[in-house]
This record gives sequence, structure tokens and C-alpha cells, in this order.
Amino acid sequence: VNENDTVAVEELKFGDNDTLSALVASLVEADWLFLLTDIDRLYSADPRSVPDAKPISLVSSMQELTELQIQTGGQGSRWGTGGMITKISAARIAIAAGIRTVITQGQFPRNIPKIIEGEPIGTHFAPQPEPTSARKRWIAYGLIPGGKLYLDEGAITAIVKAGKSLLAAGIKAVEGEFNNQDAVQLCDISGHEIARGLVNYNSQELQKICGRHSREISAILGYEGADTVIHRDNLVLI
Repeated sequence: VNENDTVAVEELKFGDNDTLSALVASLVEADWLFLLTDIDRLYSADPRSVPDAKPISLVSSMQELTELQIQTGGQGSRWGTGGMITKISAARIAIAAGIRTVITQGQFPRNIPKIIEGEPIGTHFAPQPEPTSARKRWIAYGLIPGGKLYLDEGAITAIVKAGKSLLAAGIKAVEGEFNNQDAVQLCDISGHEIARGLVNYNSQELQKICGRHSREISAILGYEGADTVIHRDNLVLI
């Protein structure tokens, strides 16, 4: 899959071929996704510059990947657009759809059937046992976010731990210009993204009601609005 092979407009660009391949694999409900690079597998750091980098054969969950604290770097690969950062992001998309994903060396395409037959080549990402719904994958990865909402700790805990909807009271700041039902990124105060969702208010409305209780919204805006800024059915953790 190559993003440059299509007649694309800006709205259709995903930024790299790894992300595009993961989205296509999700769309066609593929069993496997192979992300090809110029090294044999994922390492704890770039083995070309860090001699004691440790090879990683299996990632059982994205939480495990986070705990490994891999130094992915930002350099692109001469075997494809994007470095290891984009491949890990693509793996996150694919395993959320229940697709087994492998990072391996593109110089040896004959390794692919060997991997399918069970040979321990490359780094394998185990698919999630309960795949995310197609709609939530579309919200998380298929839409270009129009802005960011910065949340307080209480809102983050409610969303991440309890699966709650986002209320205006939990928003500390609004960034960007967007319309009602656009996708936005939900971030902590430091800017780390924790979720994405479809908003029930545009950016101008949210500037007025952020940090306020739901019961105050109608008085502030002058008309009745939704109780939630993002309903939990339209919200997905990243």
C-alpha cells in the first residue's frame, strides 16, 4: 500500500503508508498485517546506533509496549516512508481491529510465508482479544481531528477508568477551530493524547462553557444544548 499511488486531496491524506496500510487492513478485515522496514525486528533502541539494544520478539499488548519505553527515534527508513514511530502507531490500529501484526525486514519478502507458517521472524503484535468496533476505529483513526481539548485529572480518570462521557466541567482549555460533530483530540494538561471523540459543540461554544457545570450551559449559550460535550458512545481511548 502506498499513499502516493492515488490522486489524493489533503482531506484524504493520512501522512504515512504505515497508517494507511493499517486502516486498509482493518477495512478488509485482514488476518495479518506486515510492516516492512530495514531492520529485522523491533528493538529497544536503534541497533545501528545503540549496540546493546535488545530485540523484541512479541508484544502481547499495547500497555506492554508502553512499559518497554522503546526509543523509536524519528528517522525514516529507506525501505518505506516513516520510521519506527509510525509502524508502532500502525500496529496499534491493526491490533485494535483484531489483526495480528508483524514488523520485519522488507529486504527479505520470502520471510512472509515463513512467518505465517510459524517461524519466529520479526516482532509480532498480538491482536486484541476483543476488537474495537468499526465505528470507534473510524473515530480514532479515520478522521482528521479539528482541535484539542485539554482536560483536568478528574475528567481523565472518569473517561479512562470509568468509561464516562466528557462534561464541560472537566475541560481546562480549547485549541483549534471546529464544528459540532467534528473529531477532536482529548489531552492532559501536558499535551499527551488520551482519547478522541466527536464533539456536541463547536469550538466557539466550548470556549464559553469549558470548566462550567452542565446545568449552566443553557444560560451561558442562550439555548438548550447537550448535557455532554462528548458522549461515551462517541469517544475512544488512544
